[in-house]
Amino acid sequence: KPGFSGFLVLYVGGIAELFKSSRKEERLYLKKRKGFVKLALREGVDIVPAYMFGNTSVLTVLKHGPLAALSRKLQVSFTYFWGKYYLPIPRDDKVLYVRGKPLGLPQIADPTDEDVDKWHAKYCDEVTRLFNNYKERLPAYKHKQLFID
Repeated sequence: KPGFSGFLVLYVGGIAELFKSSRKEERLYLKKRKGFVKLALREGVDIVPAYMFGNTSVLTVLKHGPLAALSRKLQVSFTYFWGKYYLPIPRDDKVLYVRGKPLGLPQIADPTDEDVDKWHAKYCDEVTRLFNNYKERLPAYKHKQLFID
């Protein structure tokens, strides 16, 4: 927009991903998370798909027990996490951030559900493409699958 410069980074994810992803699979809970797309359409702001490899490998999260149940219930993380030497120090695993090209969202003052669904699907497809194209670069991700729930 004229007179405005800068950008905003919104990393879509939360407690669900924290507890459901593992060293064997990645899970993104995006199917019902569409508000960021609706907001971007309404405001005329583009979305740049991105993926962070390594965030489920550098630390392990206590996924069971009373702290995990409390975290899910309150939607705030009350859990123990560990990495190197079983301390809260990240492991030396590589971390890789990748991003795609802007999706090219139009500005729609009052987007319909169909508008939101269309651009949300494009976002999910591009995140999946990024994951599949770059996962080979990190040994811990070579055999992982991405699930979008």
